[in-house]
Amino acid sequence: MKQIVLALLVLLVLCSCRNQFDQTAWFDEPDQRSGMVEDLIHTYELIGMTENGIIQLLGKPEHKQDEPARQFVYYLGRAGLGVDDRLLRLDFNANGEVEHHEITHD
Repeated sequence: MKQIVLALLVLLVLCSCRNQFDQTAWFDEPDQRSGMVEDLIHTYELIGMTENGIIQLLGKPEHKQDEPARQFVYYLGRAGLGVDDRLLRLDFNANGEVEHHEITHD
């Protein structure tokens, strides 16, 4: 019984681990971003960051949208069974500061 409990605890710890955000890996290995994005969101206060601050941190986005509102989109890797892309979307206010972020699947 002790072995089962120990095995479950080890499994729980391993599953709860997330990769730390690494700027070099973010730039060099876009398919690995998905594992880092949660740490990025929890470590950096993205809300209120300027467009230039985001670009310094994450590089140029894969897609920029100006209408209906300014948005940067960063590719995080394949989602689920590899059918969809996982994306980080950053919405900017009229002052050019992040006002909202979300992770989506397209």
